[in-house]
Amino acid sequence: MPARHCPAMQHILQIIVGPAPPRVAGFVHSLQAKLALWRCRNRTRRQLTMLDARALADLGLSSAQQSAEAGKWFWQP
Repeated sequence: MPARHCPAMQHILQIIVGPAPPRVAGFVHSLQAKLALWRCRNRTRRQLTMLDARALADLGLSSAQQSAEAGKWFWQP
């Protein structure tokens, strides 16, 4: 019997491939946003370690501030 004629199979397929419930979709969106923020922090801090003294002076940062920021983990604000 094809799946389109079987109500039970239709229900199962809807659960598997259908849109996520709002609560789950909200969680997934929140998780994606958090991961994007963490990637951005990680990339920015990695780039900060590559700056020389002149670039740091242009930004108004000391080498101590550079080290302190670069030493943070990606989840730390």
